[in-house]
Amino acid sequence: MKISKKAKSFMISSCSIMALAAINYSIVHSPIVFLLTLFLFVHEMGHYIISKYFNADPSYPIFIPLPFLAIGFTRVKNLDPQHKASVAIAGILFSVSFILNIMLHNYFLNIFSFTSLFTILFLELFFNIFGSDGVRYRKAKKFSI
Repeated sequence: MKISKKAKSFMISSCSIMALAAINYSIVHSPIVFLLTLFLFVHEMGHYIISKYFNADPSYPIFIPLPFLAIGFTRVKNLDPQHKASVAIAGILFSVSFILNIMLHNYFLNIFSFTSLFTILFLELFFNIFGSDGVRYRKAKKFSI
């Protein structure tokens, strides 16, 4: 039985995010780890979906399972240079809107503490504005979304 290249890539992506969650949960023992992993997944899928929208060739996101650290990346090939900033900012837009949605639902359901969700939102904005994604879209003059 031969497995396609896309299926292998999807399996690697799935296993890497599960490993990331398992390693960090075994250290921290808090359900917030799974929420952080979900936010990272949504962030990387934002890059993936928008690059697909611009007819590029993205790979499935890969997550590096390190203790106390969440790293994910998506390789994008054949992307028009004018769309690079839009793909870069898509991750932060997807994840911030997802975090705000969780905060809204949490207001009624009261599952997580507001402080932990606000901290996640702050860290998402801080690391993406001053991190590697931020360098890409701060240099851009305009966005194409």
